[in-house]
Amino acid sequence: MGKKKKIIELKDEVWEILEKQAKADNRSLKNYIENYFENLARQLAEPSEEYKTMMDDILDRQEKGTLKTIPIEEIRKKYGISRNTVD
Repeated sequence: MGKKKKIIELKDEVWEILEKQAKADNRSLKNYIENYFENLARQLAEPSEEYKTMMDDILDRQEKGTLKTIPIEEIRKKYGISRNTVD
């Protein structure tokens, strides 16, 4: 399997967080980031059985009209998240 190189730009505070976590895991920053993205790609490639079961339940409740949803603005307000924070 081949490999590709990409240059990524992240805010200084993001690098600091990643460096601390890599150090806590006794890994190099490069190794930590590579492993993180490999694991993320595996998760995105095929949803887990637990996730599929959860989604089946949600879709079933939506069909029956029993699904309760909360507007995103209420969630942002509850957790003090502004629209700009997520961007």
